[in-house]
Amino acid sequence: VPFSIPPDPEFCASFYIERRRRKAERQNKQAHTSTSQHSESHPQVKSEPSSAVAPKPKFSNWAALLKSGGSGSVAPAASTSATNGKVNGQIKFKSLHEALEGWSVAFGSTPLQPRGLVNTGNMCFMNVVLQALLYCAPFYNMLWSVKESVAFSFNTTTPLLEALIQFVHEFRHDKTPLEQLETELDEPFVPENVYEALRKKNVFQTLRGQQEDAHEFMSYLVNGIHEEMASVILLQHQKQPAQANAKPSNNIASVAPNSDKDADGSGWLEVGPKNKGVFVRDTDQSTANTPITRIFGGALRSTLSVPQIVDSEHLHAQGGKAPQSSNREPFLWLSLVISSSTVDTIEEVLDELAAPEVIEGYMNIHGQPVNATKQMLLERTPPVLVLHLKRFVYCHDEGVQKLHKFIEYPQILTLSPKWFTRNAEAARHKNAKYKLCSVIYHHGSHTSGGHYTCDLLRSSSEWLRFDDVDIGCLSSVDDVLVEKKDRTAYILIYTI
Repeated sequence: VPFSIPPDPEFCASFYIERRRRKAERQNKQAHTSTSQHSESHPQVKSEPSSAVAPKPKFSNWAALLKSGGSGSVAPAASTSATNGKVNGQIKFKSLHEALEGWSVAFGSTPLQPRGLVNTGNMCFMNVVLQALLYCAPFYNMLWSVKESVAFSFNTTTPLLEALIQFVHEFRHDKTPLEQLETELDEPFVPENVYEALRKKNVFQTLRGQQEDAHEFMSYLVNGIHEEMASVILLQHQKQPAQANAKPSNNIASVAPNSDKDADGSGWLEVGPKNKGVFVRDTDQSTANTPITRIFGGALRSTLSVPQIVDSEHLHAQGGKAPQSSNREPFLWLSLVISSSTVDTIEEVLDELAAPEVIEGYMNIHGQPVNATKQMLLERTPPVLVLHLKRFVYCHDEGVQKLHKFIEYPQILTLSPKWFTRNAEAARHKNAKYKLCSVIYHHGSHTSGGHYTCDLLRSSSEWLRFDDVDIGCLSSVDDVLVEKKDRTAYILIYTI
């Protein structure tokens, strides 16, 4: 049997024993059928009950497979919006594509008992990302929902998803604060299942001995799970084309019902502020709607304003207005430039992101150089907002260098209306408040080396610091927000 995960010896043994038992049962049934044709007129003698051990029940879902001891019983399903129906009191398990399409974001979760991850050789970049995703409640709830409600199937189409499900199973639920635990924490372990899934996808081939970038790894891991989910959903839609065509658009950027599409269907005309027409185009209409995009997915709108001819002869044709065009761009995280000397806080960094940029010498439709204006604004923000601080910059003389400047970040981030576009969709996200839940730090001065650690919010007020196998308690959130001499914040994770 081709497993996409390292085989469990106990499961394999029970699997082959059960297969041999079923084969013997079929042979006995065939033999009984052939002999019964000659003995219909003779009374049947009841045989004594067999003393053979009853076969182990078949595993019906991930929870049954992974449950300690392999009993095959089903744990209660996690509370999610993707309701699991019940028949005669038994959980009715979904197919994977049904669970993915029906799942919606859930925030509440029981705190996990912390557990360290072994660094087998420059693997700290993976450890901090795995720990940060584990303590991101919507992401954890998504994996738990799949584990509890979907009938398992060992295949190679979703290796990253399967590896992450096994990874979260290594952690126990425990509400007790770390300082009050009377027993020792579970032993640190190596997330070999995740390593194996990455090897199969030919990414980070060495996996040991070479320092990698934490943001690059997080990008690959999250995008990889998204692509696996999208392929499962797409495959099901291809099997049911009529049903798929009847459903609404499954893209992140769906066109408004009353919008006017252009000829090739790649954009539409919107009425913007002061009744000005704005042509809007989606840069990636193929982005599928998966649990990953529902957790991390937002949208930016880049608007370009280009003046018409500005000479006196044609000044009346311009009328003081510049025609606009917009590109709507989906994102899973925001990569923020922090190199400017005028930015010292996250709010100032977002101010600079939303500031208009003047492009001198831009050629308009009449072939004349003009000063065009480009502006990038938020249109939709996700439940989990990931901010990547671009600390590694290229210098012409010195190559790639690290920016050590301290960027102040708040515990509660309020999104200012000036960072958003002026439309109905963006209005729902203005003034949203986000709470800090994870900070990933980079130690060192160079891009090719250093070390990664992270601070994570375990419960409403308990912050922990993870350094591979070492786990410590922080006295308060102030320890997270304060400037540190030996490390700089690299990735910030906020939840709504």
